[in-house]
Amino acid sequence: MSQAANTFLVNRINATTKSHPAAKRGIRMHRAFDSVVLAVILAACGICGSYYLRTRTEFSAALSKKEVATERLARVTSDVERLERDVQRLRTDAKAFEELARHKFGFVREGDVVIKLAQSGNDDSGSSPVQEVRLANLTPQAATGYTGLSH
Repeated sequence: MSQAANTFLVNRINATTKSHPAAKRGIRMHRAFDSVVLAVILAACGICGSYYLRTRTEFSAALSKKEVATERLARVTSDVERLERDVQRLRTDAKAFEELARHKFGFVREGDVVIKLAQSGNDDSGSSPVQEVRLANLTPQAATGYTGLSH
């Protein structure tokens, strides 16, 4: 039906343009108006498309940031749980406390033998680094009586 109407209008316009020059001007104005409307519609589609692409890019960037933050949160949570277990163990287990004091802070028991060895290697400062070797006493003693190492 619309095709028949379009054909009818085209035939009528063609017949009118042959007879009146003012009708030709009206048809040109009508075509110019149609061109402007079409340009506005195409521009709106272009703006909507660019806005959609920019928003989609921002959304995917936000998703990747969320994934990174989730992974970091999982790592931090596991670290916190491990540290809480270590603190609980240090509060309740005397051997764990002694092990920490020996390895991290360099304490030795009374009666332990400490041997300091100079490492072979050239250092820019000219001083040779010293490596400490601790030999534990074979007889078990209480976890008291720690003394710090003198350097």
